Amino acid sequence: MKPLELIEQIQKKAFDFFMAETNFNEQETGYGMTVDHTEKKDVASIASVGFTLSAYVVGDAYGYISRTKAIEKIKKTLITLKDHVSHHRGFFAHFIDIHTGKRFGHCEYSTIDTALALNGVITVDAYFDDPIIHRLAQEIIERVDFSMLFHTHEGKKRLYMAYNPDKDGDYVHGKPGFIHHWGMFAEQLMMYVMIAGLHHDNNESRALYQGFDRIYKSYQQHKFIITPGNTLFVYQFPLAWLDLKNIVDDTGINWFENAKQATYAHRAFCLRHQKTYKTFNKYSFGLTAGYTPTGYYVANALPNLSGKFYTNGTISPSAMVGSLPIAPEICLPAILDMASKPQLWGKYGLVGSYNYENGTWISKRDYALDKGLELLMTNAYLSKDVMNAYMAHPIIQKGMGVLGWKTSEKQ
Repeated sequence: MKPLELIEQIQKKAFDFFMAETNFNEQETGYGMTVDHTEKKDVASIASVGFTLSAYVVGDAYGYISRTKAIEKIKKTLITLKDHVSHHRGFFAHFIDIHTGKRFGHCEYSTIDTALALNGVITVDAYFDDPIIHRLAQEIIERVDFSMLFHTHEGKKRLYMAYNPDKDGDYVHGKPGFIHHWGMFAEQLMMYVMIAGLHHDNNESRALYQGFDRIYKSYQQHKFIITPGNTLFVYQFPLAWLDLKNIVDDTGINWFENAKQATYAHRAFCLRHQKTYKTFNKYSFGLTAGYTPTGYYVANALPNLSGKFYTNGTISPSAMVGSLPIAPEICLPAILDMASKPQLWGKYGLVGSYNYENGTWISKRDYALDKGLELLMTNAYLSKDVMNAYMAHPIIQKGMGVLGWKTSEKQ
Protein backbone atom coordinates (compact mmCIF):
# COMPACT_ATOMS: atom_id res chain seq x y z
CA MET A 1 0.00 0.00 0.00
CA LYS A 2 1.31 3.45 -0.90
CA PRO A 3 1.90 5.90 1.98
CA LEU A 4 -0.95 8.24 1.06
CA GLU A 5 -3.32 5.30 0.71
CA LEU A 6 -2.35 4.12 4.19
CA ILE A 7 -2.87 7.57 5.70
CA GLU A 8 -6.27 7.79 4.04
CA GLN A 9 -7.13 4.35 5.40
CA ILE A 10 -6.20 5.46 8.93
CA GLN A 11 -8.44 8.49 8.41
CA LYS A 12 -11.32 6.28 7.23
CA LYS A 13 -10.93 3.80 10.10
CA ALA A 14 -11.00 6.69 12.58
CA PHE A 15 -14.15 8.01 10.91
CA ASP A 16 -15.66 4.53 11.24
CA PHE A 17 -14.95 4.66 14.98
CA PHE A 18 -17.13 7.74 15.42
CA MET A 19 -19.94 6.32 13.36
CA ALA A 20 -19.89 3.04 15.30
CA GLU A 21 -19.31 4.37 18.82
CA THR A 22 -21.83 7.23 18.80
CA ASN A 23 -25.41 6.99 20.05
CA PHE A 24 -27.74 7.40 17.06
CA ASN A 25 -30.85 6.23 18.88
CA GLU A 26 -33.42 8.91 18.05
CA GLN A 27 -35.59 7.85 20.99
CA GLU A 28 -32.90 8.89 23.48
CA THR A 29 -31.94 12.41 24.58
CA GLY A 30 -28.27 11.43 24.37
CA TYR A 31 -28.41 11.26 20.55
CA GLY A 32 -25.05 12.15 18.99
CA MET A 33 -22.98 11.51 22.10
CA THR A 34 -19.81 9.44 21.67
CA VAL A 35 -18.14 7.04 24.08
CA ASP A 36 -15.08 8.08 26.02
CA HIS A 37 -13.63 4.65 25.32
CA THR A 38 -14.85 1.33 23.94
CA GLU A 39 -14.80 -0.64 27.20
CA LYS A 40 -17.36 1.59 28.92
CA LYS A 41 -20.15 2.02 26.40
CA ASP A 42 -22.58 3.93 28.62
CA VAL A 43 -20.22 6.83 29.37
CA ALA A 44 -19.65 9.57 26.82
CA SER A 45 -17.11 12.35 26.90
CA ILE A 46 -18.17 15.80 25.77
CA ALA A 47 -14.73 16.24 24.15
CA SER A 48 -15.42 13.18 22.01
CA VAL A 49 -18.41 14.97 20.50
CA GLY A 50 -16.17 17.74 19.19
CA PHE A 51 -14.28 15.14 17.19
CA THR A 52 -17.50 13.47 16.08
CA LEU A 53 -18.87 16.73 14.68
CA SER A 54 -15.57 17.37 12.91
CA ALA A 55 -15.71 13.83 11.50
CA TYR A 56 -18.78 14.78 9.43
CA VAL A 57 -16.66 17.32 7.54
CA VAL A 58 -14.11 14.63 6.69
CA GLY A 59 -16.91 12.23 5.82
CA ASP A 60 -18.51 14.69 3.44
CA ALA A 61 -15.21 15.68 1.81
CA TYR A 62 -14.23 12.05 1.16
CA GLY A 63 -17.65 10.59 0.45
CA TYR A 64 -17.72 8.40 3.55
CA ILE A 65 -21.22 9.72 4.27
CA SER A 66 -23.75 11.61 2.16
CA ARG A 67 -24.06 15.32 2.82
CA THR A 68 -27.76 14.91 3.53
CA LYS A 69 -27.13 12.25 6.16
CA ALA A 70 -24.26 14.22 7.71
CA ILE A 71 -26.38 17.37 8.04
CA GLU A 72 -29.22 15.36 9.55
CA LYS A 73 -26.93 13.86 12.21
CA ILE A 74 -25.28 17.21 12.92
CA LYS A 75 -28.60 18.98 13.52
CA LYS A 76 -29.79 16.31 15.92
CA THR A 77 -26.45 16.35 17.76
CA LEU A 78 -26.54 20.14 18.11
CA ILE A 79 -30.08 19.91 19.50
CA THR A 80 -28.76 17.44 22.08
CA LEU A 81 -25.97 19.85 23.03
CA LYS A 82 -28.38 22.76 23.26
CA ASP A 83 -31.28 21.12 25.06
CA HIS A 84 -30.19 17.97 26.83
CA VAL A 85 -26.51 17.89 27.82
CA SER A 86 -25.85 19.05 31.38
CA HIS A 87 -24.00 22.35 31.53
CA HIS A 88 -23.14 25.18 33.91
CA ARG A 89 -23.42 28.57 32.22
CA GLY A 90 -22.62 26.92 28.92
CA PHE A 91 -19.74 24.75 30.12
CA PHE A 92 -20.55 21.09 29.61
CA ALA A 93 -20.05 18.28 32.09
CA HIS A 94 -16.88 16.35 31.23
CA PHE A 95 -18.53 12.92 31.29
CA ILE A 96 -22.15 12.29 30.43
CA ASP A 97 -24.62 9.44 30.29
CA ILE A 98 -24.57 8.44 26.64
CA HIS A 99 -28.29 7.65 26.70
CA THR A 100 -29.61 10.78 28.41
CA GLY A 101 -26.96 13.46 27.95
CA LYS A 102 -26.97 14.09 31.69
CA ARG A 103 -23.90 14.62 33.86
CA PHE A 104 -22.23 11.37 34.85
CA GLY A 105 -21.66 11.07 38.58
CA HIS A 106 -20.05 14.10 40.17
CA CYS A 107 -17.71 14.96 37.32
CA GLU A 108 -16.54 18.53 36.77
CA TYR A 109 -17.86 21.04 34.27
CA SER A 110 -14.75 21.22 32.15
CA THR A 111 -13.36 24.19 30.24
CA ILE A 112 -11.00 22.24 27.99
CA ASP A 113 -13.48 19.48 27.19
CA THR A 114 -16.12 22.09 26.41
CA ALA A 115 -13.60 23.86 24.17
CA LEU A 116 -12.95 20.64 22.26
CA ALA A 117 -16.70 20.20 21.80
CA LEU A 118 -16.98 23.83 20.64
CA ASN A 119 -14.21 23.18 18.11
CA GLY A 120 -16.54 20.68 16.48
CA VAL A 121 -19.48 23.08 16.64
CA ILE A 122 -17.42 25.84 15.03
CA THR A 123 -16.14 23.47 12.35
CA VAL A 124 -19.56 22.29 11.17
CA ASP A 125 -20.94 25.83 11.41
CA ALA A 126 -18.24 27.03 9.02
CA TYR A 127 -18.32 24.06 6.64
CA PHE A 128 -22.01 23.36 6.11
CA ASP A 129 -24.09 26.15 4.60
CA ASP A 130 -27.25 25.34 6.51
CA PRO A 131 -29.37 27.92 8.37
CA ILE A 132 -30.47 25.51 11.10
CA ILE A 133 -26.89 24.47 11.82
CA HIS A 134 -25.91 28.14 11.94
CA ARG A 135 -28.69 28.98 14.40
CA LEU A 136 -28.06 26.01 16.70
CA ALA A 137 -24.30 26.56 16.68
CA GLN A 138 -24.73 30.22 17.51
CA GLU A 139 -26.99 29.44 20.46
CA ILE A 140 -24.56 26.86 21.87
CA ILE A 141 -21.51 29.10 21.45
CA GLU A 142 -23.07 32.32 22.73
CA ARG A 143 -24.41 30.56 25.84
CA VAL A 144 -20.88 29.88 27.09
CA ASP A 145 -20.00 32.42 29.78
CA PHE A 146 -16.23 32.57 29.48
CA SER A 147 -16.15 35.64 31.73
CA MET A 148 -17.03 33.54 34.78
CA LEU A 149 -13.55 31.99 34.48
CA PHE A 150 -11.66 35.30 34.49
CA HIS A 151 -9.62 36.06 37.61
CA THR A 152 -6.27 37.49 38.64
CA HIS A 153 -3.64 35.10 39.96
CA GLU A 154 -0.03 36.03 40.75
CA GLY A 155 -0.73 39.42 39.20
CA LYS A 156 -1.82 37.90 35.88
CA LYS A 157 -5.19 37.52 34.17
CA ARG A 158 -6.00 33.82 34.06
CA LEU A 159 -8.79 31.32 33.45
CA TYR A 160 -10.13 28.82 35.93
CA MET A 161 -9.80 25.27 34.67
CA ALA A 162 -13.09 23.73 35.78
CA TYR A 163 -16.10 24.09 38.05
CA ASN A 164 -17.68 21.55 40.37
CA PRO A 165 -20.46 22.47 42.82
CA ASP A 166 -20.24 19.21 44.80
CA LYS A 167 -18.04 18.93 47.86
CA ASP A 168 -17.46 15.25 47.02
CA GLY A 169 -17.09 15.96 43.30
CA ASP A 170 -14.23 15.08 41.00
CA TYR A 171 -11.12 17.23 41.54
CA VAL A 172 -12.69 18.98 44.55
CA HIS A 173 -10.32 19.26 47.51
CA GLY A 174 -11.97 21.29 50.20
CA LYS A 175 -14.47 23.94 49.19
CA PRO A 176 -16.43 23.17 45.99
CA GLY A 177 -16.53 25.64 43.13
CA PHE A 178 -13.76 26.62 40.73
CA ILE A 179 -10.90 24.16 40.31
CA HIS A 180 -7.29 25.08 39.47
CA HIS A 181 -6.40 27.55 36.76
CA TRP A 182 -4.68 27.67 33.40
CA GLY A 183 -1.42 29.17 34.60
CA MET A 184 0.74 27.12 32.24
CA PHE A 185 0.97 26.34 28.55
CA ALA A 186 -1.23 23.35 27.80
CA GLU A 187 -3.96 22.21 25.44
CA GLN A 188 -6.16 25.22 26.26
CA LEU A 189 -4.51 27.33 23.53
CA MET A 190 -7.61 27.54 21.31
CA MET A 191 -9.69 28.87 24.21
CA TYR A 192 -7.88 32.21 24.00
CA VAL A 193 -8.75 32.50 20.31
CA MET A 194 -12.40 31.73 21.05
CA ILE A 195 -12.52 34.27 23.86
CA ALA A 196 -10.85 36.95 21.73
CA GLY A 197 -13.37 36.23 18.98
CA LEU A 198 -16.36 36.53 21.33
CA HIS A 199 -15.35 38.91 24.12
CA HIS A 200 -16.03 42.65 23.86
CA ASP A 201 -12.86 43.70 25.70
CA ASN A 202 -9.87 43.19 23.40
CA ASN A 203 -7.35 44.28 26.02
CA GLU A 204 -8.69 41.73 28.49
CA SER A 205 -8.59 39.00 25.84
CA ARG A 206 -4.95 39.78 25.13
CA ALA A 207 -4.13 39.88 28.86
CA LEU A 208 -5.65 36.42 29.31
CA TYR A 209 -3.53 35.02 26.47
CA GLN A 210 -0.41 36.57 27.96
CA GLY A 211 -1.38 35.36 31.45
CA PHE A 212 -0.06 31.81 31.27
CA ASP A 213 3.63 31.06 31.82
CA ARG A 214 5.95 30.37 28.92
CA ILE A 215 8.70 28.12 30.26
CA TYR A 216 11.47 27.23 27.81
CA LYS A 217 13.52 24.11 28.29
CA SER A 218 15.78 22.06 26.03
CA TYR A 219 16.33 18.39 25.38
CA GLN A 220 19.46 17.72 23.37
CA GLN A 221 19.30 20.43 20.67
CA HIS A 222 15.53 20.88 20.86
CA LYS A 223 14.37 24.03 22.70
CA PHE A 224 10.67 24.71 23.20
CA ILE A 225 7.99 25.98 25.58
CA ILE A 226 7.08 22.95 27.66
CA THR A 227 3.90 21.81 29.28
CA PRO A 228 4.51 21.08 33.00
CA GLY A 229 4.58 17.30 32.52
CA ASN A 230 5.65 17.36 28.87
CA THR A 231 3.19 14.81 27.56
CA LEU A 232 2.86 14.89 23.79
CA PHE A 233 -0.90 15.15 23.20
CA VAL A 234 -0.98 18.56 24.89
CA TYR A 235 1.01 20.10 22.04
CA GLN A 236 -1.05 18.31 19.39
CA PHE A 237 -4.69 18.89 20.35
CA PRO A 238 -4.93 22.63 19.58
CA LEU A 239 -3.18 22.08 16.25
CA ALA A 240 -5.76 19.51 15.17
CA TRP A 241 -8.00 22.47 14.30
CA LEU A 242 -5.76 25.54 14.34
CA ASP A 243 -3.58 25.84 11.24
CA LEU A 244 -0.60 27.69 12.71
CA LYS A 245 2.25 26.44 10.53
CA ASN A 246 3.17 29.91 9.31
CA ILE A 247 1.56 31.93 12.10
CA VAL A 248 3.39 33.78 14.88
CA ASP A 249 1.88 35.59 17.82
CA ASP A 250 2.67 39.18 18.73
CA THR A 251 5.82 38.07 20.60
CA GLY A 252 7.09 35.91 17.74
CA ILE A 253 6.06 32.51 19.12
CA ASN A 254 5.15 29.92 16.50
CA TRP A 255 3.11 27.23 18.27
CA PHE A 256 3.41 24.86 15.30
CA GLU A 257 7.21 25.02 15.46
CA ASN A 258 7.00 24.60 19.22
CA ALA A 259 5.03 21.36 18.76
CA LYS A 260 7.55 20.20 16.17
CA GLN A 261 10.44 20.68 18.59
CA ALA A 262 8.46 18.86 21.28
CA THR A 263 7.88 15.93 18.92
CA TYR A 264 11.58 15.73 18.05
CA ALA A 265 12.49 15.94 21.73
CA HIS A 266 10.12 13.07 22.54
CA ARG A 267 11.72 10.97 19.84
CA ALA A 268 15.20 11.85 21.16
CA PHE A 269 14.10 10.90 24.69
CA CYS A 270 12.83 7.51 23.52
CA LEU A 271 15.98 6.84 21.53
CA ARG A 272 18.11 7.70 24.55
CA HIS A 273 16.11 5.20 26.66
CA GLN A 274 15.64 2.42 24.11
CA LYS A 275 18.06 0.13 25.94
CA THR A 276 15.86 0.40 29.04
CA TYR A 277 12.50 0.13 27.28
CA LYS A 278 12.13 -2.50 24.57
CA THR A 279 9.13 -0.73 23.03
CA PHE A 280 11.12 2.43 22.22
CA ASN A 281 12.93 2.89 18.92
CA LYS A 282 13.11 5.35 16.03
CA TYR A 283 9.73 4.10 14.76
CA SER A 284 8.10 3.84 18.19
CA PHE A 285 8.22 7.03 20.22
CA GLY A 286 6.30 9.74 22.02
CA LEU A 287 5.01 9.66 25.58
CA THR A 288 1.36 10.60 25.85
CA ALA A 289 -1.85 9.71 27.68
CA GLY A 290 -3.29 6.25 27.18
CA TYR A 291 -4.12 2.80 28.43
CA THR A 292 -1.22 0.65 29.63
CA PRO A 293 -0.68 -2.79 31.22
CA THR A 294 -1.03 -1.09 34.62
CA GLY A 295 -4.08 1.01 33.72
CA TYR A 296 -4.66 4.45 32.28
CA TYR A 297 -2.09 7.13 32.92
CA VAL A 298 -0.44 10.19 31.46
CA ALA A 299 3.20 9.45 30.64
CA ASN A 300 5.78 12.22 30.92
CA ALA A 301 9.03 12.70 29.06
CA LEU A 302 11.95 14.99 29.83
CA PRO A 303 12.27 17.94 29.99
CA ASN A 304 9.53 18.78 32.47
CA LEU A 305 9.08 20.77 35.66
CA SER A 306 9.65 17.85 38.02
CA GLY A 307 12.85 16.72 36.32
CA LYS A 308 11.57 13.13 36.43
CA PHE A 309 10.05 11.08 33.63
CA TYR A 310 7.13 8.71 34.04
CA THR A 311 6.58 5.71 31.76
CA ASN A 312 6.23 1.95 31.85
CA GLY A 313 7.34 1.69 28.23
CA THR A 314 3.90 1.85 26.64
CA ILE A 315 3.57 3.62 23.28
CA SER A 316 0.38 4.89 21.66
CA PRO A 317 0.27 5.16 17.85
CA SER A 318 -1.71 8.39 18.26
CA ALA A 319 1.49 10.01 19.53
CA MET A 320 3.07 9.63 16.10
CA VAL A 321 -0.08 10.04 13.99
CA GLY A 322 -0.87 13.13 16.06
CA SER A 323 2.34 14.79 14.88
CA LEU A 324 2.13 13.60 11.26
CA PRO A 325 1.45 17.05 9.72
CA ILE A 326 3.83 18.66 12.24
CA ALA A 327 6.90 16.45 11.72
CA PRO A 328 6.12 14.15 8.76
CA GLU A 329 9.76 13.36 8.11
CA ILE A 330 9.96 11.31 11.33
CA CYS A 331 6.29 10.42 11.87
CA LEU A 332 5.44 8.98 8.44
CA PRO A 333 8.21 6.32 8.61
CA ALA A 334 6.99 5.43 12.10
CA ILE A 335 3.40 5.05 10.90
CA LEU A 336 4.50 2.90 7.95
CA ASP A 337 6.49 0.67 10.29
CA MET A 338 3.61 0.25 12.76
CA ALA A 339 1.12 -0.48 9.98
CA SER A 340 3.41 -3.23 8.68
CA LYS A 341 2.93 -5.18 11.92
CA PRO A 342 -0.39 -7.10 11.86
CA GLN A 343 -0.64 -7.13 15.66
CA LEU A 344 -0.76 -3.32 15.69
CA TRP A 345 -3.76 -3.12 13.35
CA GLY A 346 -7.23 -3.44 14.85
CA LYS A 347 -10.89 -2.77 14.20
CA TYR A 348 -10.44 0.99 13.93
CA GLY A 349 -6.98 1.10 12.38
CA LEU A 350 -3.88 1.28 14.53
CA VAL A 351 -4.40 -0.07 18.03
CA GLY A 352 -4.75 2.22 21.02
CA SER A 353 -1.40 1.31 22.58
CA TYR A 354 1.20 -1.44 22.86
CA ASN A 355 4.00 -2.54 25.15
CA TYR A 356 6.83 -5.02 24.58
CA GLU A 357 8.46 -4.82 28.03
CA ASN A 358 7.21 -8.19 29.29
CA GLY A 359 6.25 -10.06 26.17
CA THR A 360 3.73 -8.45 23.81
CA TRP A 361 0.84 -6.47 25.27
CA ILE A 362 -1.72 -4.88 22.93
CA SER A 363 -4.52 -2.69 24.24
CA LYS A 364 -8.05 -3.77 23.36
CA ARG A 365 -9.40 -0.36 24.35
CA ASP A 366 -9.89 2.51 21.88
CA TYR A 367 -10.21 6.07 23.17
CA ALA A 368 -12.25 8.61 21.25
CA LEU A 369 -9.61 11.27 21.89
CA ASP A 370 -6.94 9.08 20.27
CA LYS A 371 -9.11 8.26 17.26
CA GLY A 372 -10.18 11.88 16.99
CA LEU A 373 -6.59 13.07 16.96
CA GLU A 374 -5.73 10.47 14.33
CA LEU A 375 -8.73 11.49 12.21
CA LEU A 376 -7.96 15.20 12.25
CA MET A 377 -4.20 14.92 11.88
CA THR A 378 -4.39 12.52 8.94
CA ASN A 379 -6.91 14.90 7.39
CA ALA A 380 -4.59 17.84 8.06
CA TYR A 381 -1.81 15.94 6.29
CA LEU A 382 -3.99 14.95 3.33
CA SER A 383 -6.27 17.90 2.61
CA LYS A 384 -6.98 20.16 5.61
CA ASP A 385 -10.76 19.99 5.24
CA VAL A 386 -11.36 20.46 8.97
CA MET A 387 -8.61 23.06 9.44
CA ASN A 388 -9.74 25.15 6.49
CA ALA A 389 -13.31 25.23 7.76
CA TYR A 390 -12.33 26.02 11.34
CA MET A 391 -9.87 28.74 10.39
CA ALA A 392 -12.46 30.42 8.14
CA HIS A 393 -15.02 30.84 10.92
CA PRO A 394 -15.62 34.51 11.87
CA ILE A 395 -14.97 33.81 15.57
CA ILE A 396 -11.55 32.32 14.82
CA GLN A 397 -10.70 34.99 12.26
CA LYS A 398 -11.58 37.77 14.70
CA GLY A 399 -9.85 36.06 17.61
CA MET A 400 -6.57 35.70 15.78
CA GLY A 401 -6.72 39.34 14.78
CA VAL A 402 -7.40 40.51 18.34
CA LEU A 403 -4.50 38.44 19.67
CA GLY A 404 -2.18 39.74 16.98
CA TRP A 405 -1.49 36.34 15.42
CA LYS A 406 -0.30 36.88 11.89
CA THR A 407 1.50 35.23 9.00
CA SER A 408 5.22 34.95 9.59
CA GLU A 409 7.56 36.73 7.25
CA LYS A 410 9.81 33.67 7.44
CA GLN A 411 8.24 30.85 5.43
